Amino acid sequence: MRLRFALLGLCFLLAACESAPTKPVAQDDSDGSQSFVTEEQKIWNDPIDRADERVTKKPFSIFITPADSPVQPEKFKGYHTGTDFELNPGETEHDVAVRAACIGRVIYRQWVKGYGGVVIQRCTLNGSPVTVLYGHLSLASVDAKIEQELAAGERIGVLGTGFSTETDGERPHLHFAIHRGADRELEGYVQTKEELDGWVDAATVPGVTV
Repeated sequence: MRLRFALLGLCFLLAACESAPTKPVAQDDSDGSQSFVTEEQKIWNDPIDRADERVTKKPFSIFITPADSPVQPEKFKGYHTGTDFELNPGETEHDVAVRAACIGRVIYRQWVKGYGGVVIQRCTLNGSPVTVLYGHLSLASVDAKIEQELAAGERIGVLGTGFSTETDGERPHLHFAIHRGADRELEGYVQTKEELDGWVDAATVPGVTV
């Protein structure tokens, strides 16, 4: 009987730990002071170096047409499902690393029309499954295999050469998109706001700079 009660108590304790909200963790800043970050912020990070310095010509949810797109010439139309990170000055002649924004397995690694090289990772956000797409990569630079788990911040590869088959003729940039659920989703644009609800704005994810 005592063993039974002890086991029940252990079950309740484990359930409470699993349902407990994310607690802030103290970290030392460069100036010696302390700030607080959540565990979620430690799990997610920027998919590209110097993200805070980069121009975003096409932010999440912008509706574009070939006539009014901020990027010309334009061949797409619809609501943008991701965030585009552009090159910084001086990076054209250098490899620009793309990094895993979260902890998760690679579920897709392929050349895709409209993107060129694409890698998709399955991760967790706020306790729910999401898939994370990294578009316009040089597939030759990607060493990760299907089902290989990547750590947050681990290098995936580098951006593809602009206006080449590596980017399917697109300018050099990173298309970064987060889709709700565990299924693979490749759409870079959708035609309705209802469809757009299937994606997450990266700017709302703790740890990701947009």
